[in-house]
Amino acid sequence: MLAAPLLRTPGARVFMKGDVTTNQWVLARSASELEKSLGFSAGRLGNGWTVLVLKQKLQPADFEFSGLTLRSGGRLGLPASNPAVDKTRTRVSDEIMFERGSQGYERLQKQVLQSIPEKGDGRIVKVVPAIRHSNTLAPSEQYPMGGGGLQWTLVRDCEFLVAMTVDRLRIARIPGFSTILGEFVPYEDRAKLARYLMNA
Repeated sequence: MLAAPLLRTPGARVFMKGDVTTNQWVLARSASELEKSLGFSAGRLGNGWTVLVLKQKLQPADFEFSGLTLRSGGRLGLPASNPAVDKTRTRVSDEIMFERGSQGYERLQKQVLQSIPEKGDGRIVKVVPAIRHSNTLAPSEQYPMGGGGLQWTLVRDCEFLVAMTVDRLRIARIPGFSTILGEFVPYEDRAKLARYLMNA
């Protein structure tokens, strides 16, 4: 898998789409903790990652439901070892649309949008690994079962704040502060990072 540069610097604004989750599944976790939480393979965050926090109000047309981080790709069941077979798994979004119809789907979107705060543990965040997705590795290898956090897929570019970057040396940076991020880092350092991710 190719490594890409981290997204700009903390405090920058970027527009992105793709899978997102809520902040309580990210916060100031170490690489191994975050991989388990989100369903990334061990080592996927080895070259670092960027945490983005959503800075715009979403509309129903901006996203699709993608289930939980227990499953990858917004599909039912666990990922397959064969990419072609993996794409045959039923999409969570299609299942909800089938059960509720387009109007029921949009009503559900509006309901859940009302429960998502702009800040705090429940805000929408996106984690962008420096090691990007590989088309040659099996989905089951790249995306094992995660911790079970909410997962949506943004289908349009939306505005995010680059809240935190973590490099391959595990140095986490937010505006005006940096620290090594790991399981044995002092509590107050991790708490400072977490507070920023909740309030930025």
